[in-house]
Amino acid sequence: MSSAPSLPIYLFTFNCARLLITPAVLATHLFSALDPSSPPPEIIAIGLQEVAPISYSFLGGEYLAPYLDQWSSVPHLAAQYLHSSRPDFPSEYVELGRYTIGMTALFIFSRRGEQVRNLKFGSVGFGVMGMANKGAVAARFGYSTTEDGDGGDGSEDINVTIVATHLAAHEHCCEDRNRDWETLSRGVVFETSSTQTPPLGINITSSETTPLLPSENTTDSSSPELSGIYHPNTHLLVMGDLNYRTSHKSPTPEDFRTFPRSPDDFVEFFKRDQLTRERTAGNTLHGFTEAPITFPPTYKYPEDVLSLLEDPEAGINGNDKRQKSQDDVFDWSRNRWPSWCDRILWLSPPATEGAENAIKVHKYTSIPAIRFSDHKPVGLHISLPKLNTNIPRKVTTGEEATDKSDLRSNPPFPLDKDWKVKRYNAELKEWAIGYAILIATTTNGLTVVGCLILGATMLWWGVTGRV
Repeated sequence: MSSAPSLPIYLFTFNCARLLITPAVLATHLFSALDPSSPPPEIIAIGLQEVAPISYSFLGGEYLAPYLDQWSSVPHLAAQYLHSSRPDFPSEYVELGRYTIGMTALFIFSRRGEQVRNLKFGSVGFGVMGMANKGAVAARFGYSTTEDGDGGDGSEDINVTIVATHLAAHEHCCEDRNRDWETLSRGVVFETSSTQTPPLGINITSSETTPLLPSENTTDSSSPELSGIYHPNTHLLVMGDLNYRTSHKSPTPEDFRTFPRSPDDFVEFFKRDQLTRERTAGNTLHGFTEAPITFPPTYKYPEDVLSLLEDPEAGINGNDKRQKSQDDVFDWSRNRWPSWCDRILWLSPPATEGAENAIKVHKYTSIPAIRFSDHKPVGLHISLPKLNTNIPRKVTTGEEATDKSDLRSNPPFPLDKDWKVKRYNAELKEWAIGYAILIATTTNGLTVVGCLILGATMLWWGVTGRV
């Protein structure tokens, strides 16, 4: 008897410190979080935070394109590297779509693009005045489990929603991060009509115009063509620099002595994790599950920009020519508590019949070899089953039924009816600020300002001189 169909996915999240990366270098480490004994991923999702300087990120278009284009080639190069030593591994992954909001980006790649249906994107900013110095991007698609990709009405698709996000920073801002999650849940909206157009400055390569899912429903009956990140027929995965820390206060100079120094310290230190506590208390990422964390804190490390940017051959097949000692893994910056800021979680599905329908986690870990940011990237290799949406719902005591606890059908927050107006207004501010920063921080910009001032001065002098 053949096993139930499943979808192997690889998610990779990284705060890349606004730097223009070297694809050949990143490619040698991209798949370090894959489990070699498990099925190769059919889908690769790359979520990036601080993808470019803020002015380029706000302006988008040709300013942002060089940073995004560098990342576009990374999965293909990584697949070629791995395929050379593992012939069973795919030799190519094709970019299906990308989407950005401010400094946050999400890429979707596929081994077989013809299997992917109806790729859609949504986004929201939750920085100052809704601008996207912090924000979230989400992708939703169906993956056909039939070999030729022809699944008719899509009833055999495995439907997936992937969110890449960057929440509020600093130790004392835990409540701000919780509010960012609420804003994300309310403000990321998928439009299922063919009239969807990318917001100002947004780069999108998906051109799908057919309905989002075979049986799209909405939490807002007055807006039948809208849907948020929660949906009864989709898996939901969230990754990013969630920024939850291990303390509510910044460390003192003496606190550095208590930072973890060995893997044995992690278990005790992880008990301080804000995300675990806030999730358990029902204040954020409601209903989500995370694989056990056995890797070191992913933040904050001293930036070592030259260690992987100058030598494209560094790290190929795991052999970095300038490999640091194991002690450097615990070489924390002294002004921040070591924390597991970079995480990947998923919304647990309703109970299904049979172990073959369960989500399978193959590997969840950080990638310490990538060292040019103060964050370490994190990868999750996971296989998703087709959701069984026809199982009977259990009923608890009293009047409370479990469909109220199934967050796919009953999200923790309603959609924001004003999401589109808020995003448009925020984009206007982003453009203005982006150009202002660009003018103030570049030679060409300062030259233009100088010429304008000189011209205005000469005009004033000429006018007043003739009076």
